[in-house]
Amino acid sequence: MKTVAVVFEDVNQVRVGEVEMPPPQAGQVTVRTLYSTVSCGTEGWVLQNVFTWQPTHYPCVPGYQRVGVIEQIGPGVEGWAIGQKVMATAGRWEGPVCPLWGSHVGLANTPANELYALSEDVDEVDASAAVVAQVGYNAASRITGAPGQWVAVFGDGLIGQCAAQAARARGMHAIIVGHRASRLRLAAAHSADAVIDSHEEDLAAAVARITGSRQVAAVIDTVQGTKVQAQYVDLLANGSGQIVYSGFSSTETWADMADLQKRELTAHFVSGWTRPRMQATLDLMAEGKMRVRPLVTHLVSYRRAADMWQAILSKQADLLGVTFEWQGDEA
Repeated sequence: MKTVAVVFEDVNQVRVGEVEMPPPQAGQVTVRTLYSTVSCGTEGWVLQNVFTWQPTHYPCVPGYQRVGVIEQIGPGVEGWAIGQKVMATAGRWEGPVCPLWGSHVGLANTPANELYALSEDVDEVDASAAVVAQVGYNAASRITGAPGQWVAVFGDGLIGQCAAQAARARGMHAIIVGHRASRLRLAAAHSADAVIDSHEEDLAAAVARITGSRQVAAVIDTVQGTKVQAQYVDLLANGSGQIVYSGFSSTETWADMADLQKRELTAHFVSGWTRPRMQATLDLMAEGKMRVRPLVTHLVSYRRAADMWQAILSKQADLLGVTFEWQGDEA
């Protein structure tokens, strides 16, 4: 059957079109989408054809996180029921419009091992961003520290905000460092104990004002650039400071590793998702300790996908989270 989808037609070209969706194959479940949340960073790299971790073949359907309802169950699948509400990652099908990763779609097949049951306590929009939220959870989980310590998160996007929330869920105090006033207001309200506008304040002085010290236990770097690293390395104590790199850069060199070695700093690198981390993230959502809905500045119909991508690529000032709503339309 045909289903509607957000399609990256070519470099910087977005349209809403149709794809042919076959019945679920062995080990797959068909999920009708209710919400799908954009991963602005990764999907943006794909749209601009600068994502180097895997080739981009156009036309393709992006996205790797959505919430929906099971409509069909393929051969060999057990433990799931038609009508059950789930969080699903990648969609799977074959055809001229390929999935990369295929979640911004009205109806799609997903491997059963990439489904997550949703309790009544989990907000649907929160769960539709579970992969991005899990990236933040993963970053915060790598820090060796104790409750009460301060962590500085560089980057005021969804990953940075989720990382700050995850650090706070561990009992740490989080500072978000960014430069977009609207995002920092949301961070102060929902994600962090304090925020710093890096374009308006001296970083070291601001950290000292907030924490009473000119150093923090760890930095989570969601920006990944040499200029950003130069800003924060002095915030970390030689021999014990930690950096978690959580993001993607299209350049070959984005950090001065020699400087890290001289200072004897510990570096962590994170990417992707695993089932235990995804479940831990959904558990935090159920407890109200990980919230994405308040950070979604644009909850819109999927039919506005081209407009949203224009806003994302132009770095529209008031845009943070974008979630597509698929209810109420033939999908």
